[in-house]
Amino acid sequence: MVYNLEAMKKIAVAIDNSSISPAVARAALDVAKVFGSEVIGVHGYNVRLHERAFRIMEPILPQKYQEEFLAKQREFHDELMRSAMEKISLSYLEPYREMFEKAGIPYRCAVREGKNYSAVLGVATEESADLIVVGAYGFNRVREGYLGSTCLRVMRAFPGRILVVRDRIRFEKIVVALDGSEQSLGVLRTALRFAESFDAELHLLYVFDTNLHRFIFDKLKRFMFHVKGFSFKSKEQERLHDEFIDKGLRRVGELIIEKGMKVVQESGFGGRVVPAVIEGYLYDGVCHYMSQTGADLVFLGRTGRHYEEGMDIGSVAENVARYAPGSVFLGESGGTSGWRI
Repeated sequence: MVYNLEAMKKIAVAIDNSSISPAVARAALDVAKVFGSEVIGVHGYNVRLHERAFRIMEPILPQKYQEEFLAKQREFHDELMRSAMEKISLSYLEPYREMFEKAGIPYRCAVREGKNYSAVLGVATEESADLIVVGAYGFNRVREGYLGSTCLRVMRAFPGRILVVRDRIRFEKIVVALDGSEQSLGVLRTALRFAESFDAELHLLYVFDTNLHRFIFDKLKRFMFHVKGFSFKSKEQERLHDEFIDKGLRRVGELIIEKGMKVVQESGFGGRVVPAVIEGYLYDGVCHYMSQTGADLVFLGRTGRHYEEGMDIGSVAENVARYAPGSVFLGESGGTSGWRI
């Protein structure tokens, strides 16, 4: 599949008639207006699930319903279920046609037999979709951090851009989480298109974590204390280490933000830009910053500077998708060329 890096010509949107579906469809519409995209509404119906349930009940039916009678019933039941469920799926998608057509956005429905995630991935692949818009959950929202199975499987399997919708997106404040990787600079350029189109306030965020380095230093200190002939000036070296790490990591963040600001300036973006370098656990820092600023959309790379071949999604990206107080835009897969400071 080849993805258009400059635009989003086709958007696949997963709609399942759950309470979040209107917000998901609206997000797809808003993005389509920015890029002049065609939108494909997708839903999957799982006939096999009902076939299995029907067959499970067969052994407990009276004798007169066995053998030849059951064979006819199976055929009738399967055909009826397939036809009915296809119509039900279309009834989820068709109500949004008027909304898209009124906005001048081409819209069509795609119904597939199979689990919902499989239908979404199948249509997105067939159509070479540049973006999938999907709800963070469907009918089974349980608690904070929960992602629905369709969302989770699409996030792991689709190599293109994904917009995970948690609620109606206002597009007033947009956060871009930068880490110095090629992917984060890529999503920054996409975020700039959104910020310009919606006249949004743009926040460039870098989060650094000193706790990991302190933990490793403490383990090293404990180990070296027992090494014969090794002199460890604990307090002095600890002070120098902490000072070097704290100041060094913050300075790295400042350089990465400066790089991001340069990209913004070169784009000609004239809106308000807020740079921020904060300390904390990476995913938690992003989520906390969104809550603090009232931003309801964050852009970040699917993977970051620690990418390895075969990685489907980075831990920071997945946890932000799980715990963010707003919606999350994930960039496409593409490997990494290392840090860019």
